Order: sequence, then structure tokens, then C-alpha cells
Amino acid sequence: MAEHLLFITTAVLVLASLCSGGRSSGQLPIGHLQPLGHHRPADKEIDSYNEVLSPEIFWAKYASKRKPVVFRGAATQSAAAQLWTDEYLINQFGRLEVKLEGKREKLGKLPVGEVGVGRDTIENFLKTYHNEDKYIVSQLPEPMYSEVSVLPCLLCGTFKKRLLEVNLWVSSGGSRSLLHRDADNAINCLMHGRKDWIMVDPAYDDMVSMAEEDEGALGGFSLVNVDKVNLLKHPDFKNVHWTYSNLTAGDCIFIPYGHFHQVRSYERNVAVSVLFARLAEFSAQPDCPTDGSLPEWDLLSNQHIAWSYPGHGEMSMGNSDPEHVRAMFLAVIDVASDNVLRKQAFMEEVCTAKELPKRPPGQSYGPDFEECWSLVDPDGDGLVTGEDIASLPHDTLQKLTVFIDQDPANMPDYEYYSLSHADVQRFVESTLRDESKITKDEFVKAYVSTLSGSEVFGEKLFAKLDTDSQGFLSAEHIPGHGSTVYDQYYKAYGKSDKANEQFDKVLREDYDPEEYSEDLLLLNTPGSTEGVPVKTEL
Repeated sequence: MAEHLLFITTAVLVLASLCSGGRSSGQLPIGHLQPLGHHRPADKEIDSYNEVLSPEIFWAKYASKRKPVVFRGAATQSAAAQLWTDEYLINQFGRLEVKLEGKREKLGKLPVGEVGVGRDTIENFLKTYHNEDKYIVSQLPEPMYSEVSVLPCLLCGTFKKRLLEVNLWVSSGGSRSLLHRDADNAINCLMHGRKDWIMVDPAYDDMVSMAEEDEGALGGFSLVNVDKVNLLKHPDFKNVHWTYSNLTAGDCIFIPYGHFHQVRSYERNVAVSVLFARLAEFSAQPDCPTDGSLPEWDLLSNQHIAWSYPGHGEMSMGNSDPEHVRAMFLAVIDVASDNVLRKQAFMEEVCTAKELPKRPPGQSYGPDFEECWSLVDPDGDGLVTGEDIASLPHDTLQKLTVFIDQDPANMPDYEYYSLSHADVQRFVESTLRDESKITKDEFVKAYVSTLSGSEVFGEKLFAKLDTDSQGFLSAEHIPGHGSTVYDQYYKAYGKSDKANEQFDKVLREDYDPEEYSEDLLLLNTPGSTEGVPVKTEL
């Protein structure tokens, strides 16, 4: 019962407020500037079962309807649920690399790990995560696959053929996500710890303020501040219904694609999430049991995963489903006047997908684009038909997807992409002009504090500048015109950056004590005086 206290308390407070007319004495909306869920009681707890459903029932009742469901105790079938203590993970997998985020999504700067900005070794993370604001949100390294079991509802038919990606989540507790939605289905299994989930059906999409995304995007995050929902900025949100579930170690939850959710964790927690394709239909053929029973439990290491990660080097986290890329090009060909895709049209489609400007006819797109074109036009006739796209082998389709959808955050040298050429140049020039001589340690310390970079990449920059190997830098080491020292720093700017800027603006406003506070709000409403503090009461 203890884990339900948050939701019971919320329900009582909201019901009491609704009985008084749905407004507080200061005429503020119920739940205004309160955590997500205080604006109305939950509709219900998410459906849960003490056993895993068959693939056919799982599809018919939940996956096809984009309806979440919980399988209690299902994760206990994984060796990870027993084995993955900090000590064990350090000893067995400590040198594998993972991606990092802060405990509160999009608040503050990316954590710095042993490998660089946003990247750490498992060992270093586990030795420091109790005292630092960092959280593993990463692809699961393949060497760990053999200790994770896949739920039987995904182990036959169309589900088994369309497993996309496997992710790892580890924190010391106290993590909070935004209200967001993902582009693919997922079954998230909690190996250790406790998490509370709030979920919002896609039927309420129009009432949830979203950060700027591509047209038709199924993923993305809301501009609603989950810690203090501003119902004056987002008045439609008061009508948003929600459901919930409290997960403890061993539980698994199905998160349908496009379904809004917000997650809060408590105490040390470890979770593994298996992503699978959003499907229009499901077939039990050729390998689901004909009597409707469950397939045998099996290890993740025995499955074909579209996007896997060996534990070092480039990740593919968040890459698009290759089959959806195939479908995208088939749709373009289908509406073409002669049902073929020519080179210029192909290049324009790729530019649109990569958020790059289109180029005039005859202007070269560069060798990378030419290589990409050769993937779909191997015979070199300059034309691509629907049959050509439909017959692309899976590995070729993956190469095409990576070119279109590559995320710099998946690169081991992501730090180069997180800083701009101009920012690094300004740092170097101002630092070296202000000091007659600066040692390596002093330079690296300044790099970390000024640019929020890592010691590893600070040392790399020092080595490039120290052309005479004297072990110190001065104004004489400032690169001249035409130098290539800064060329690797390339902070791209796209829709994701615009979305982040939107969210930053919302947070600055919501957390500005001059404009808003937990208890007082200056507002002009009927029955109040402009500029007079009105007490908020829930």
C-alpha cells in the first residue's frame, strides 16, 4: 500500500478541491504549479497481470490498441535481476562504455564521464553516481545480453522479427523524466529499485503543449513542467486524463509508441528496455505455438536486434526503424509522376530528412551523398523504382538509415559535436592572452570549468596547441588564420536544439522567483486586484 500513497494523496486533494468548485480561493486552476497529476484524479491504475500474455492476446488487447500493461514479476526470469549489483557490474562489465544524462531530464548540462561529455565507463559511473548528478540512459552493451531474458510475448511471429534496440537505465534514485513520448514500442523491465509511471493516452495529444518537432513526429517531449504544472500557460492541460502504475523490482511495463509518460525513480534502480517496431498488423506465423500458449523464455543474446552496440565506439541509440525508412522512400516513389525516383529528388528527400538545405540542380551534394545514392542505385542507371527499394537487403537499408538519421550524441567523440568552433576559439584566445604561461593542468582545468568539457578532451586540445612540446602554452601558441586546430569542433543546430531552447525558456519562466513561486502568484483575474499576491491553496 505504501507505494500507492502518492496517488491516493493526490486523488484526495483533487477531489476535495473539485467539491469546492474546481478552483482555489484565489481563482487558480486546481493543480496549478503543483507536480504532474495534481490537476485531476487518475482515471485508474494501468492493467496488470501476474503472468505474461501470449503474443496473440498481447497484440489483440494491448499492442494493437496502443494501451499500456504491466507484467508483475516478469523480470525475475532474467539473471540480471539477481546478479547486477554494483560490485558485479564493475567486475564483469566495468570497462564497457555508456551514455549519460542528468537525473532531471534536460535540466542542466550533460554530465562528464571518464570518456568525455555524456559518456562514461560503467566502472567509473558506479563508483561516482551516488555523489554526482548523472544517470545511465544508454544502449545496452552486447556483452550484457546473455543475462537478460526477453518476455515470451515478443518471441515469435511479427514481434520477434521486428526487435529494434535494447537500452539500459541505471541511477541512484531521484531521477525524473519529462512528460514525453517515444516513436517505438517498448517493454521496460525493472531489475532493481522502484519507479512510478504516469501515462497519458494519445487521445489527449491536442491538449499537451509540445516542443517543436518534425511534422508528423511520433516522439518528442512536452513543454509542461512536470514539477510545477503551469495551468495558466497550458489551460487545456487541466482536461488531460491520466493513468498510473507503481513498479517494484521484477516488474515490466509495456509503453506503446506515441503514448505520453513521465517516470520518477526511487533508491538505486536498474532497468532494461526492449524496443520493438510500431506495427499495423501482427502475424503469429511461422513460429508461434498453434495452441495459443507462450513461447519458451529465451535470452536476449539469442535474438536478432536491428540496432545493437558492442560496448565501445559508435552507438545507434534512437536510430529509426530501417523498415520505416524503406516505407518512406516507397511512399515518395508512389506519388512520383512516373513512379521512379531520380537522383535530384532522392538528394532532396535525404536533405529534408537530415534537416539540411536543398541545393540547386547541378550542384554537387558531396561524396557522402554520392555514396548514399549508390546504395539505392547499384546499377548506376540513375533511376530507382519501388522494386529497387523493396528489394534492398537489411544491411544496405541500415547503412541508408544511419546516413539519414545519425545522431552525434551516439559518437564516442560527441564532445566535439557539443562545442562550437567559435566557443573553443574564444576560450583559447582569452585564456592564453590573459596568462603569460599556462601549464597543462591549468589549461585543462580552465577548459573543464569554462566549456563544461572533460579532462580527456581538454588534454587533447592542449596537445594540439603545444606544437613545440614545451609543456606549457602562452599567447604565442594562439593558432593563426587558417589553422585547423578547431575544425573538429562542430556543434550542429537543428530542430532538437530549437525544442531544447523552447523548453529552457519555459523552465526559466516557471522557476523565476520574481514571476512565479510555489505559494504566491501575481495574476489579474476577476475578483482580484492586479499586482496583488493571490494565495494558491490545494
